[in-house]
Amino acid sequence: MKKKDIQNFILGLVVVLAINWLAAQYFFRWDLTEEKRYTISEPTRNILQDLEGEVYVKVYLEGDLPAGFQRLKKGVQETLDEFKIYAGKRLKYRFINPETAYSNAEEQRAFYQNLFEQGLSPTDIYDRRGDERVQKRIIPGAVLSYVSDDGEQQFETSATLFKAIDQRVQNAMGPEQILNQSVENTEFNLISAIRRLVIKEKKKIGISLGHGELSNPQLATAITRLQEYYDVFRVPLPLEPSIKEGLDAILVAKPDTAFSDEDKYKLDQFIMGGGKALFFVDVVSLHMDSVIRDKGAYTFPVEHNLLDMFFRYGVRLNPNLIKDLNAGLIPIVVGNLTNEQPNIQPIPWQYYPLINTYSRHPIVKNLGPVQSRFVSTIDTVKAAGILKTPLLFASRYSQVRATPAYVSYEEERKRPDPAQYNQGPLPIAYLLEGEFESMFTSRSFSQRPGFQGKSPFTRILICSDGDLIRNRINSQTGEPIPLGLDEIRKTTFDNAEFLINAVDFMLDDKGVILAKNKEVVLRPLDKLRLKNEKQSWQVFNLLVPVGFIVLFGLVNFWVRHRRYTG
Repeated sequence: MKKKDIQNFILGLVVVLAINWLAAQYFFRWDLTEEKRYTISEPTRNILQDLEGEVYVKVYLEGDLPAGFQRLKKGVQETLDEFKIYAGKRLKYRFINPETAYSNAEEQRAFYQNLFEQGLSPTDIYDRRGDERVQKRIIPGAVLSYVSDDGEQQFETSATLFKAIDQRVQNAMGPEQILNQSVENTEFNLISAIRRLVIKEKKKIGISLGHGELSNPQLATAITRLQEYYDVFRVPLPLEPSIKEGLDAILVAKPDTAFSDEDKYKLDQFIMGGGKALFFVDVVSLHMDSVIRDKGAYTFPVEHNLLDMFFRYGVRLNPNLIKDLNAGLIPIVVGNLTNEQPNIQPIPWQYYPLINTYSRHPIVKNLGPVQSRFVSTIDTVKAAGILKTPLLFASRYSQVRATPAYVSYEEERKRPDPAQYNQGPLPIAYLLEGEFESMFTSRSFSQRPGFQGKSPFTRILICSDGDLIRNRINSQTGEPIPLGLDEIRKTTFDNAEFLINAVDFMLDDKGVILAKNKEVVLRPLDKLRLKNEKQSWQVFNLLVPVGFIVLFGLVNFWVRHRRYTG
């Protein structure tokens, strides 16, 4: 071997070793995809890098899956591989085939019951195998466990990776788009579950009492879901000299009696101190019992005495009702059967809008439909320095009905005229962000010790529907019905998800919800061209690469032949 060759070999070896040393010292990844689908958000990286124990993930997406769920599985695996880059040996995962996890029917029942108790429900899907339609049962979720380094702390939770959506929404969006949303939410769903496992100190949320607000059973789902991340307290405002220090947020849920100026002052000063506030309030209401009994009732204003405070902060809640063609169902007697039994049929009730129109904000990114009842419009008013972001809208097929008004089920027996439903989309929830001015600045309250006339940067959410977070109560058992459950459609709407997303955005310093900003762009193939040109492209892919190799060999042979024969 020549001396020059040895020098080149040594030089190359030194360069390779230097590059490896630099790569070990200065870690970086380069995501070349247009939508940065492999880039993990900074809050997610921070949580993974700060793990103080070991996280083990069992994903139940394995086996003979349809093509769409194979794509979801691939997205989950890619996300977990990215997680391991930052968590290292502290994160492990494996995929499990549910169909091989048991050996007999009894073990099968126990297996599915265990997953159900952990929050994972099987999903029945249909796959097309040639001309045959095959039903399959899958479990699109994961179970995550956490063990601290000392072994003293062991926790377990679950993450749903795909959620069934109302059939009408599925028909409107298409299965590919629905699965794509699940792929987009993979990072958020997994890191949210890890956050539940490793959270050390929970922030505190107060729920106001003393003004006819929703009771604990009526807030059963909200309280249960919030307690996964936060400590939750009831706060009897009339009995407290002020909202206790240490609370990070206050929730006012469907009050129906007036707040005194003293109680409004407590709320105002809590916000001026930097506290976050969420208001789910009605402007107009009516007693549905009287509608059922007498076939109609008049609306009445809800006197909670909060509208002037909302006006000061930047929004006006209007005393009207929204009617929407995209509405929830109610059972109505439409006639009698042959045996004199009443014929009860589900009919859209335009006063129950199904909210499925959202702004581009992390709180509502990839959110499913939300159920509402007797909701009013919201307008913005001048408030210097306040960013006002609408979050929820009634559909574009909606109209506003002024109040007072007589509401009767007889309205639903008539076919609505779509031409009259042309006033939407209409906003029903706003997120307000900025430095707010106190509504008590020019009043005697401002002379009190410790009065604050302006807040630091904080956030307020105002929604014109108190029922949006209310559990209905089963009249026979007295137990709360799950929030958002529609017994007629056999589906659960995303009311609870909206509340949790809003609170997370307002309180989570780590900003995990920002992981919902990820977008995976669908680039579907032209199915018609695919069908017509399938054979041509198969031949092309088979022969062209081989032809290039043969051509390269012939050219190389000719060049070497000329060089050495000359």
